[in-house]
Amino acid sequence: MSAVAALLSIVLFLAFASAGAQKIVFNPTTSRSAERLDVTKRAYQRIGLCEVAGAVGLLVGMVAKGHAPLAIVNEVAAGALALLMALAVAWHLRSRETLKAVAPASVLGVLLLVELVFRLIG
Repeated sequence: MSAVAALLSIVLFLAFASAGAQKIVFNPTTSRSAERLDVTKRAYQRIGLCEVAGAVGLLVGMVAKGHAPLAIVNEVAAGALALLMALAVAWHLRSRETLKAVAPASVLGVLLLVELVFRLIG
């Protein structure tokens, strides 16, 4: 694995573990976000659980070498999280959110794709 992919995996792990934990706990800030997006508490917590699971998958797959069975875990997690971010961007836009609200999911989605490309070519 290239150094860029490893560094991105760590950064993305931290971002998704943190964001997912905030959604699972459903603190006041995430409560307002869920309300603005018209998402139920339960659904928002499930999204957080998917983010935390994906973050763990990024780390688990990062330690695997070459074509080991665990190596694919990183790629699957990155792909799943990128899809989740694409859906998040669509949901924010559908809810007529500002570009400022759409930016985090967009940036994370792009970083996931970059990590995936570096992982696959490196």
